[in-house]
Amino acid sequence: MPGRGVGVTASLERLLSPWVRELFALLTQLGDAWFLFSAVALVYWFGNRRRGAFALSAVLGALALTLALKGLFALPRPPTELYAGHASGYGFPSGHAIGATVLWGLLALVLERGSHRWRAIGAGTVVAVVATSRLVIGVHYVVDVVVGVAVGLAYLAALLYVTEWSPTRGFVVAAGLTLAAVVTNGLTHDSVAMVAGITGAGATWSALDARPGESVHLPAAAVGLAALGAVGYAGNRLTLPLAGVFVLNLVVPVGILLLPLAVERAKSVRSASPT
Repeated sequence: MPGRGVGVTASLERLLSPWVRELFALLTQLGDAWFLFSAVALVYWFGNRRRGAFALSAVLGALALTLALKGLFALPRPPTELYAGHASGYGFPSGHAIGATVLWGLLALVLERGSHRWRAIGAGTVVAVVATSRLVIGVHYVVDVVVGVAVGLAYLAALLYVTEWSPTRGFVVAAGLTLAAVVTNGLTHDSVAMVAGITGAGATWSALDARPGESVHLPAAAVGLAALGAVGYAGNRLTLPLAGVFVLNLVVPVGILLLPLAVERAKSVRSASPT
């Protein structure tokens, strides 16, 4: 793609001090996959179940869309000597920009603190920080993040219009985008992880006859995040056969959806036990 040359990315590497780049390497985590899943897990565990499940479907769809587009365009990242953080795979469009736009846009819509205006301003600020961070740490060009934000906004608007906040429809859309990712990438680590994630989430949500009503207490949420984080890390960072990648990435969304039910069942068992 003409015009994707180093430009701004190389200038930032020369002008900014190392500690500034290290700071942005931390801030970029606000658009990382682990953060996206943690955020939607908390929304599902502590908020409205349907909105939380819809947020999960939206994030899965955003990740699948990113993978499909990266495989379609197959455009490289900037030279590795500019990096101040970890990055791999193709560079266009920025997955962090897409994911952050979708997640923080959803949070601005589903959270009830403050006014709509201030939630939108907050979400826009975080998205801008994440997009800027990808340039500061040298892993994307300007066009990558600009297109990433635009794709994220278009995807979120289309998803809300098509699904009307239905988690089931959201998972169907995510499944279609996952199929597109497999077509453009083949059976790779990332595409198999996406197939596992949408399979586990969609099947679990459709199988939940009764939606758990109570919020998850903080200790259970902390344990759940730690356990699912460890599983997710193993499924995406370790060198595993594709079968292992599938199994571990299946567990994460299933665990998110089933944890409230497991907590309710545990409470029922304790209350029924003789004292």
